[in-house]
Amino acid sequence: MKRDGVFISYSKKDVKWLDYLRVHLSFLEREYKLTIWEDSKIEVGAEWRTEINKAISATKVAILMVSANFLSSEFINNEELPALLAAAKEEGAHIFPIIVSHCMFSDIEAISKFQTINPPTKPLTVMDEGQIDALFVKVTREVKRVLSSDTVTPHNHNIPTSIDVLKASFIRVKVMNILFSKTENIDGLSIKEIYTLSNIDKRKEVIRVIHELEALQILDKSKKGNITYYKLTSLGHNFISEHALL
Repeated sequence: MKRDGVFISYSKKDVKWLDYLRVHLSFLEREYKLTIWEDSKIEVGAEWRTEINKAISATKVAILMVSANFLSSEFINNEELPALLAAAKEEGAHIFPIIVSHCMFSDIEAISKFQTINPPTKPLTVMDEGQIDALFVKVTREVKRVLSSDTVTPHNHNIPTSIDVLKASFIRVKVMNILFSKTENIDGLSIKEIYTLSNIDKRKEVIRVIHELEALQILDKSKKGNITYYKLTSLGHNFISEHALL
C-alpha cells in the first residue's frame, strides 16, 4: 500500500490541541486531497484495531502530540506507537513529535531520537495563541514538504505563488536585520517599532513573521508593563552571520 497519509496520535485528554491542529491541517486536506487520520475517523460499529492498522499502513507522516497524558496511555504505548515506530524504521515513515505539555519525553529513547517540532522546554501549554498558530503553520508546511517529495500535487491553483513566498522571505530577513542592528544595547523592540522601521505596509504580515520567528527560537521576547519587546536569540544572530543576511 502506498504511504501518502497523515496519522495523528494523541491522548483524548488533549483533544483541544488536536482540534486546533486540525484547523491548520485542513488546508492540506482541501488543496491536496490528503487523508489525515485520527481515531475520530473510526465509524460506529467498525473494528477499531483493523481501522487503526489500515491507517498506519498508509501513513507517511505520524504526528505525535506528546504530553504526560500521551505517555501514560496504555493504548497509545501498546497499540499505536509500536506500529508507527516500526513504519518509521522499516518503511521510512516520518515521525513529528509536538510537545503539548511538560513531560518525560526526553527520557524515552524510542521517541526522543526524533526531532521535535517545538523544544521540550517550550510546550504548547506555555505558548500564547500567536505562537501556537505559528508552530502549527510550521507543522503544516513540514507535512506538505514530506508529502510533496512523493509528487503530491495541489487540487487547484488556490495556493501561494512564488511571489508570495518571496515576499514572506523578504519580510523575515528584514525583521531579523532590524533586530540585529537596532537591539544591541537595548532590551528589544516592540511590534509597533519593528513595523515602523520595516516600512512594510501590511502590519499583519509583520506580526505573523515575528510570531513565526519566535516559534523557531530565532526571536525571544520580554515584557515591560503591557508592552512586549522582541530581540534576536543567539541562534538568530548565528543564523544571520552564517547566511550573510546583512
